[in-house]
Amino acid sequence: MNENNPYQNLYHPEQPEAIPMIQEKPEIHYSKTEQISAFLAMLAGFLFVRFVFYHTTGLFTTFFYWLLTTFEVIFLKKSGKTFSKSDKLMIAVLYLFSGAYTITANTLMKALTTLFLILDNSLFLLSMTSGLNAVLRFLPEASLLSTLAMSLGEFGKCFGAVKSSKGHGAWKNAGYILGGLLIALPMTCIVAALLCEADENMSALLGNFLKFPPDEILELIPQLLLGIFIGCMIFSGLYSAAHRTIILDEEICAKKAENSRFIPNLMLYAAVTPVCILYVLYFISQINYFTGGFMGVLAEGYTYAEYARKGFFELCAVCCINLAVIAGIGFFAKKTGSEKPLMLKIYSIFLCACSLFLAGTAIAKMFLYIRYYGMTTMRIYTTWFMFLLVIGFIVLIVRQFRHSLNIGKVGYIVFTVMFGLLVFSRPESWITKYNASQYLAGNIEHFDVSVLNRMSLDAWAAVSHHDIGKLLLNGTNAELEARKEGIQDDFYESLNLSAWEIMLNVK
Repeated sequence: MNENNPYQNLYHPEQPEAIPMIQEKPEIHYSKTEQISAFLAMLAGFLFVRFVFYHTTGLFTTFFYWLLTTFEVIFLKKSGKTFSKSDKLMIAVLYLFSGAYTITANTLMKALTTLFLILDNSLFLLSMTSGLNAVLRFLPEASLLSTLAMSLGEFGKCFGAVKSSKGHGAWKNAGYILGGLLIALPMTCIVAALLCEADENMSALLGNFLKFPPDEILELIPQLLLGIFIGCMIFSGLYSAAHRTIILDEEICAKKAENSRFIPNLMLYAAVTPVCILYVLYFISQINYFTGGFMGVLAEGYTYAEYARKGFFELCAVCCINLAVIAGIGFFAKKTGSEKPLMLKIYSIFLCACSLFLAGTAIAKMFLYIRYYGMTTMRIYTTWFMFLLVIGFIVLIVRQFRHSLNIGKVGYIVFTVMFGLLVFSRPESWITKYNASQYLAGNIEHFDVSVLNRMSLDAWAAVSHHDIGKLLLNGTNAELEARKEGIQDDFYESLNLSAWEIMLNVK
């Protein structure tokens, strides 16, 4: 065949180079720091479940959070991250609020502290990629990204880092041993628990050997499984903070906020005006009822309990509705932001002013109630919430005149300070001290000792400090001694300041 035949390529065209249908993902190389940190993250996940979910202790939980924060700081530092002043402030907040578990025995305060630390830690990791100002300015988007893009976005990286350590002899063997133990642990625990239930001698033998009751062994299974999941989330957040340069794009978030403004301002004015007129008429018709709290005068036909309780929760609801309305007209109005018209500012300021009056009235009514009936935890918590709303409405008024104010940043600072005052003041302790002193001074008629049984050790620790403890408990220390015995029998109950005070003061 003629090699120069011009028709040859018509019958035998050149075949294009084959393109593989499946593109292999580039292999990720994990540093030695990341490989070690993956194991430590899983351990941290288990300890989190053990000492935060199952046993929210005092000192142990505080130590755990201190170690977790230190671990995160070292990992980010080793990854080449630098910390701004705001980042260092958030680290200080994490260390500070970790101490709340040791300061108070109040279960609610511990639960709220746990939620606060989880959210604050998520914001801290996200701020390492996008800056704290951007995170707090676009808080809704930041909250979503911290959950999806960081905690779950790199979820498999923890297993990848563990697997990549097989090239190192020591880590390879450790990984094999850990994997074998993880596979064997659930089955071993179930068999051990069944054998212990079937034979007392076996139960005694394993009890002496492990110093663990059978029920505790069974509890380890869900703790371990949940701990692995949480450990992967911890490592995912750290890996994202170390490797992603930016997650929260300010321009994109600002454009999304701009696109969400679709309601004409005139329509919003028409919708809000009837509510404003209703407020004016309501204030005029109920002026004596509402201002009675400011003047310390009881409204006619009411007892102090009825007056404070009815008015307080109604005003709380109205304030929350107003907050939602102000946020809605500021977010959805077509003309808002830097070009916010004067009329929209006037409506926002009017609603804020009405809310301030209502909140102030509610607080005054509650003070009147407390003066005659003493303090309870619910009265203090709701009053604290109303003070928080008052500060929030003041900030919103300032925002009408200063659009550049980062309301998310101000809100973060205000809430952190207010929450710190609530937690570290040990509310049940000073509630008890106040009620006891007012009762002995003759300012309140009753001191209900049974209320103490619904409180934590913080309240009993306050009683143990004073001689009035004997008076309050009908001339005996029986109740305090019972609390002391309970502390001695439960190791986890003994790891906080209130337990130490009772152990020291009750002889």
